[in-house]
Amino acid sequence: MRRVADPLARWTAAWWPTVLIVGALLALSGCGSGAKDPPGLVISGPGLQASRPPWGPEYNHLAERLHALGLPPGGSEKVHHHALLHIYVNGLLSPVAANVGLDPAKHLESSLHTHDHTGVIHMESAYPYNFTLGDLFSVWGVKLGPAQVGALHGVGGDHLHFFLNGKTLANPAAHVLHDNDNISIGYGPLDSFPHKPGTIALKEVEGKGGAALSCAKASKGHKTRSCFATKP
Repeated sequence: MRRVADPLARWTAAWWPTVLIVGALLALSGCGSGAKDPPGLVISGPGLQASRPPWGPEYNHLAERLHALGLPPGGSEKVHHHALLHIYVNGLLSPVAANVGLDPAKHLESSLHTHDHTGVIHMESAYPYNFTLGDLFSVWGVKLGPAQVGALHGVGGDHLHFFLNGKTLANPAAHVLHDNDNISIGYGPLDSFPHKPGTIALKEVEGKGGAALSCAKASKGHKTRSCFATKP
């Protein structure tokens, strides 16, 4: 008597290799979506914005964040350094907020702040201090981590890229800011934004010794002025 092969067994034998291959491909494709964020500092604090840019300066919880950060007090300058920050989203520049860390309504004056939308970061303190990029975003009130800026998530590919002076920057929130640092953050394809943007704004401030936008340094014969002053 001739044995009739089990149809299910024949189907399994014919299709099992294909099932294995498809399963492997699905597993590989799932690795990207389930991949963990790279290690690094994620800043925390009340009022941090986790929305899409542009981000304004968050003042409602600024006093609390400044207290937690323990930055040198503003209004007394012996050290004055500058760095530059540009943020791009799908090739378009998203301006850094003006008056980050400067709330005239509550007369809050952080030693780490901005004055305008150029992206120039001012570090003015009575003594040398290691301000970090995470400190800036904390003062600004925007969530920052190794794979997050506000509501922008993911790193690499068509997501976030961090550069310092044209070179890849890992763990951006922990980066200690140095004089003339040129930082570029891009969200989108790697070639959609400049990795080392122009530094004209930085050179203009540095060329004047920082005095053009200095909060605490008084010119000869004049009183020390506040960051809230509209003119030198």
